[in-house]
Amino acid sequence: MDEGESGTHGNAMPGIRIDLHTHTYRSGDAKTPLTEFAAFASQLDLVAVTDHHDLRAAAILQQDYGLTVIQGEEVNTGQGEVIGLYVTQLVPRLLGLEETCRRIRSQHGLVYIPHPTDTTRKAIGLTGLVTLCSMGLVDIVEVGNSKSALVDRDAEGIAHSFGIPVTAASDAHTATAIGSSYTTIARSPVDAPDLVQLLLEGYYHHQPYDPARETHTTFVVPGTAVPNA
Repeated sequence: MDEGESGTHGNAMPGIRIDLHTHTYRSGDAKTPLTEFAAFASQLDLVAVTDHHDLRAAAILQQDYGLTVIQGEEVNTGQGEVIGLYVTQLVPRLLGLEETCRRIRSQHGLVYIPHPTDTTRKAIGLTGLVTLCSMGLVDIVEVGNSKSALVDRDAEGIAHSFGIPVTAASDAHTATAIGSSYTTIARSPVDAPDLVQLLLEGYYHHQPYDPARETHTTFVVPGTAVPNA
């Protein structure tokens, strides 16, 4: 398998396409308005909206645009970034890795580790990943991220050693990147635990794609602005 399209179990299977790591303009470092996000995300069967310290876009995209959405938050723990999936309340930033994961779990959410070893971003690193996995605080590990050229084989090996499912996702900060990397699962999950089980038999498809984005003007400070599509 090459780095452009990789799977956890070999040949691709029929199923649905999901992208579990995306951003809208509400992240502050992305510029994608919700109308544009919805147009591109409609190619997917399920999308997780994981804005930085903000939950509002996910609800709007589901209610007003008819997308099938998982509400998520990408959190700066102060020791690297962690994503909470299926969260209903914001997790405060800078709480550290363990406390952040426990706050996500207290909401019956899933702990998703994005770009674990990417030194150009707020990665938790291999030591942090092993520590959290050893504590039983990780549900999903992202090993393919469209902003990186290669699949993270080190993180993949750690995840497999703990029996934790792996994914590829776009980390889209522009609309055209949504779904560039994605994961295929057999069907739509009924809840958070079901998603984990489906991912254990899923396939990831990694495609590097990181188009230039305007960053010098921030639309919102995450978690503070009034919703605006």
